[in-house]
Amino acid sequence: MNDFDLRKYLSENRLLKEDEKDDLKKSYDKGVSSFRSDLAKYIADPKVKAVLDSGLADGDLNDDKLPFTRTKVAVKNLTPTQSEIGFDQSVAGNLDDKYGSLDGILAGNPNVGGPIVTYAGKYIIDGHHRWSTVFAANPKTKMDTLDIKAKPGFQPLDILKAVHSSIAVDRNKVPSSSPEGKNILDGSMKYEDVLSKAKEIFAETDKGEKVWKSFFEQQGVPYSPEAVAKYLFKNLNKIVSNGFVSGAPGRKDMPQTDADKTKSIDKLKPLAKGEINITEPF
Repeated sequence: MNDFDLRKYLSENRLLKEDEKDDLKKSYDKGVSSFRSDLAKYIADPKVKAVLDSGLADGDLNDDKLPFTRTKVAVKNLTPTQSEIGFDQSVAGNLDDKYGSLDGILAGNPNVGGPIVTYAGKYIIDGHHRWSTVFAANPKTKMDTLDIKAKPGFQPLDILKAVHSSIAVDRNKVPSSSPEGKNILDGSMKYEDVLSKAKEIFAETDKGEKVWKSFFEQQGVPYSPEAVAKYLFKNLNKIVSNGFVSGAPGRKDMPQTDADKTKSIDKLKPLAKGEINITEPF
């Protein structure tokens, strides 16, 4: 029994029937929203989970590999892969400074609780709200990312599916989240929305307002809540004008690599090793 080779066994003994393998392939060929819906149902089947977790046992040790590096990427060079980013989640942190990160963002040293996940140095895979928070306050800075290397034949939405698969294998479920407040990407946001939020939060706490006063003093610009709102609104409009990936899903269908207070990197390591079966054969 000590000589038992699980990978060899898996490669020689098909866990899924032909029609089941066809179903899995068809799911990978669907859009992200439909794929996520299928995955949420499939992951309860031990056979499906075993196949998704057998990327190194499909006869090719390299076909499923998605290596990544720790790096910094200019926020202005990143493109969202989701079509919804919540206004409240993008603006509140820049006004109440709840986590004490605003001063660092404005100074060009953003610390937003860990790196976001990106693809090919250009596309945001996970961490959209942290990115939009940084962009709104300082579009000229860079932020820490776990950047998945570009893979031939793989588009950004394919990477979303791959990351979903790794999370599902790790968590035995497909976590979801929803945006809070208006969607800043749909063009409906107005200056008055930002000003109203600024006045509301500044009336509750002066923690963030103190940082903004210091920032404007350093710039030689008179401070006022209106000045802060105009500054943020201008940068949020840049996010809107930059757009997002065609076919991008809504927030609820995006991968949550840090779900259940886990670490994003722990979902990327199996992908980097090629352990998650993201390409044929299944």
